[in-house]
Amino acid sequence: MRILLAEDAALLRDGLVMLLERAGHDVVAAVPTATELREAASRLIPDGAVDLVLTDVRMPPGHGDDGLQAALQIRAEAPTMPLIVLSQYVEQRYASELLGLTAQDGPTSAPTGLGYLLKDRVSKVHDFLESLEVVRRGGIVVDPLVVTSLLRRETSTLSRLSAREQEVLELVSRGETNDQISTRLHLSRGAVVKHVSAVFDKLGISEQDGNRRVLAVIAFLRAGPSSHL
Repeated sequence: MRILLAEDAALLRDGLVMLLERAGHDVVAAVPTATELREAASRLIPDGAVDLVLTDVRMPPGHGDDGLQAALQIRAEAPTMPLIVLSQYVEQRYASELLGLTAQDGPTSAPTGLGYLLKDRVSKVHDFLESLEVVRRGGIVVDPLVVTSLLRRETSTLSRLSAREQEVLELVSRGETNDQISTRLHLSRGAVVKHVSAVFDKLGISEQDGNRRVLAVIAFLRAGPSSHL
């Protein structure tokens, strides 16, 4: 796929370019600031030259969440553009803002093609590259450490789920398919389907609600506190 990359740390940026190109992807631009990310996106995306945007959260010029804000602007201007943000720390606010959890839109507005990963995930090359593919196909990927942090917190929403159902929901939040969950948990595919259906039912997500897996992830993240972890 053709990837637009933004990362201010030169060593990590060069390493990501090397990793992505070795995996057969084309890095169409690799920039060090949020300003240059916006400029590159406005130039390349309208021409159909980008399949996915991969950006750090904290970047120049402000060294705050400039990368995230640039990513949100890109999605506002190109709503179907697959996008992954990388963060150094577990920060639920970033994931919530990226997925639009502060908006009170209906189920039909569930986001697609988005990912929030910790930078440490890059070292697990297979998982990282698989996450890119999941997001490119329109899936939602949330870093397992973020998911685990949220699961540790008792909430009225998640307390409806059994321990096994929470485990299945965690894997759904990682973007895993029913077949992958079946293999990982050593369950039959039929058992996984039943657990996933139970999760949807207990979270109040009906078959008419569009992308049920995406909505389950959103409900999962909404269950966590709004302050950073």
